[in-house]
Amino acid sequence: MPSDPVLNSPEGRQSILRARAAAGAPLPMAALAEEFGVSVDTIRRDLLALEAEGAIQRVRGGALPVMQPVEPLVTRMRTSDAAAHCIASRALDLIEDGMVVMLDGGTTIARLAAKLPPLPHALIITPAPAVAVATLAAGIETVLIGGQMSALGGMAVGQRACEAVSATAADLCLLGACGLEPTFGLSADRLDEAAVKAAMGAASSRTAVLTDRSKLGRRARHRVVPCAKLDVLVTDASSEETAAFHEVGLEIRCA
Repeated sequence: MPSDPVLNSPEGRQSILRARAAAGAPLPMAALAEEFGVSVDTIRRDLLALEAEGAIQRVRGGALPVMQPVEPLVTRMRTSDAAAHCIASRALDLIEDGMVVMLDGGTTIARLAAKLPPLPHALIITPAPAVAVATLAAGIETVLIGGQMSALGGMAVGQRACEAVSATAADLCLLGACGLEPTFGLSADRLDEAAVKAAMGAASSRTAVLTDRSKLGRRARHRVVPCAKLDVLVTDASSEETAAFHEVGLEIRCA
């Protein structure tokens, strides 16, 4: 029995686990059982209770936080995000003149688009109007994928968008993330956005994810692609925070 009285009660343990999940930490059952001095079955019951609240999603060996939906793109673009700017700058050298490049929606990709130099022989394909405006301003040939607009990611979604993306062939795809976890992969808050992102990755020879450290180890509602289908991770996270992604084969570029 734990010496700490807080750990003797389900409410006490679950309060600690709830706080860790809210901070984006994974919850491995075996490690938690050892840390708290209780059985794995006890931790399993605690995780079941938190899953019923919607705070976590159980996976083999433990649980992961469930991300809450973010604000619409227009709202997020009004705020200054130093991490997004650094990540966008670090990803610029992935793009070479002459490439066909798929660019996702989202704030980090929009900031990357605004930083692109003139690329007279490149072609940008994007479902995001804000990205298309920025790449056109840089003098880059741009194809805007049409469809119903998603306010969350500021991008076209739906069958029409997926079909248009699937009919193209790109050298490189740059995707933003709502969540990125080594075993589950890249994930999105909206199913329709996840479908378009998945189609973009499938149509490209290489796929890179641009995301800040807060999204690592977290799982949003809908899987986009597993990590096995990703090539590069560009992030502001430390080498320690990205070690698990390196182990599953991603090239890591730290901003």
